[in-house]
Amino acid sequence: MTVHPELAATGFAPVGEFGPVAKGRKLEIRQVWGHNVDYEFWLIRQAAEKYPYVSMDTEFPGVVHCPSKPHFLLTPSERYALLKSNVDALHLIQVGLAFAESPDAPPALAFEINLREFDPRVHRHAPESVKLLADHGLDLAAHRAHGVDARVFAAHLMASGLVCSGNAVTWATFHSAYDFGYLVKVLMGRKLPRTLPEFLGLVRVFFGEQVYDVRHIMGRCPGLRGGLDAVAAALGAAREAGRAHQAGSDSALTWEAFRRVREVYFAREGVRGFAGVLYGLELELDLAAAAANGNKHGGAITNNSNIKLANSKLVNNGSNNKFANNGGNRCAVGGGNGGRNRSRNSRRVAPQVQVAVAALR
Repeated sequence: MTVHPELAATGFAPVGEFGPVAKGRKLEIRQVWGHNVDYEFWLIRQAAEKYPYVSMDTEFPGVVHCPSKPHFLLTPSERYALLKSNVDALHLIQVGLAFAESPDAPPALAFEINLREFDPRVHRHAPESVKLLADHGLDLAAHRAHGVDARVFAAHLMASGLVCSGNAVTWATFHSAYDFGYLVKVLMGRKLPRTLPEFLGLVRVFFGEQVYDVRHIMGRCPGLRGGLDAVAAALGAAREAGRAHQAGSDSALTWEAFRRVREVYFAREGVRGFAGVLYGLELELDLAAAAANGNKHGGAITNNSNIKLANSKLVNNGSNNKFANNGGNRCAVGGGNGGRNRSRNSRRVAPQVQVAVAALR
């Protein structure tokens, strides 16, 4: 593994060198803050090349909009409308990413990216949710003082090789509709799109088709129920490092739950049939309900969940970044690289990252 150019002169060499995970070695969860975000995302780019299996989790300040009827009675479109109203109103606090070398390998390393935007003194939130996060070790004052600016995070994520990379990355998540909602909002720098098909199209554009939600897969696993910790315990998956309700630790546990659910329930047939579906936002169910009721759906709808946003351009006017789908599931990012997303083999901070960071100073 090469050393970051800014650190090479000091003789610095990262511990572990991203080599094979030694048996018994404790999982490392690297903390990403404003002062080290450039270097840590350089490491993330290296990890994306070696470890194409990624699990993801986020932490956010609960929900402030609630449905007028029981959640299980909501249609997927109604659930998305509820998700949109909450994500549009609130701020992302933390993102966790865990990397594995193969579908059967344990996580090799994880990152916990701490964002700075949320301030409970002025921003809307669910007090019980914020208290839960604080009780589990999140220092929101440190986030405000030292966290990563969301625009810098978005620029680095665009240049990381993790998004807009076709199907080069396989994503494992748990009950992740809100997780992807916040990431799409941050990547676009604007509120979420109006309709469920548009949102699912953006998830596909940014994250590809190999997206798995363990909570959705559980629908075919008799006796498996509950939240992440309960499901992991039932599957015999242990938390290797960190604490619950911290995004880095939860992302690693999510990978272990995904790995075990494949081994226990789908050893023969695999889980490919579950790809691209987020729990609670099953578009096919929404289409069936709309057809039964004779209702028209907003936005372009196809007969499956592989939504295509042909000839669309999504513009973030706040940061001068343009995310466009050119028909090949690639994102074009405005910046010094001629409008092309950085290669996964990039060895330096992408020009659009430098521009975004410079604009904040």
